[in-house]
Amino acid sequence: MKNNVIDKNRLENFSDGVIAILITILVMAFKIPDEYQSSNYTIGELIKFLIPQLIPYAISFLVIAVHLINHHILFSKMSAVDSKFIWLNLLFLFSLSLIVYPTELLGQANNQETSAMLLIGAYFFKAISFRILHYYAIFRSGFYKTDKTRKELVRISTINWIKGPAIEIIAFGLIYLDYRYSLILIFITTIYEVIVPKGL
Repeated sequence: MKNNVIDKNRLENFSDGVIAILITILVMAFKIPDEYQSSNYTIGELIKFLIPQLIPYAISFLVIAVHLINHHILFSKMSAVDSKFIWLNLLFLFSLSLIVYPTELLGQANNQETSAMLLIGAYFFKAISFRILHYYAIFRSGFYKTDKTRKELVRISTINWIKGPAIEIIAFGLIYLDYRYSLILIFITTIYEVIVPKGL
């Protein structure tokens, strides 16, 4: 008999609301030129000003969107949740919230390498927190429903544990060559997550 069994729908709706707010805050971080009100800007000049902000915004938006989808996939296989799952889910949402600030910093004109380190660090924390949530859901909660055998689940989960954080570690190392290389890696691997369906 499970203790603290809770209906999953309320938690899922709450999580959707938090993620929607985070995405909204991301776009609100866009700055306008200081002299925009007093000077005539062409559309090309304005786009040129916005591109350094748009690139990290687009990547972080995509990262959060992919995790929203994966989050829904996880919840679709849960018959219910318990208090431990709720706290781990809150940790995951907290990790997503940490993406917002370094994304805005990276859109500024200075200290891109330092800002990229902070952003990749936030991505790494996000990857770890989601894997912990996933592990508890599959192997500890008792609420995860799947046709796969435990051996298959262990194999897929192990691959995901290695793959996710490893990408952020490599991306962090690439910052020392050029911070843009790290963003390209995160973008490519995130697009891959969109194209290739999850194993769990």
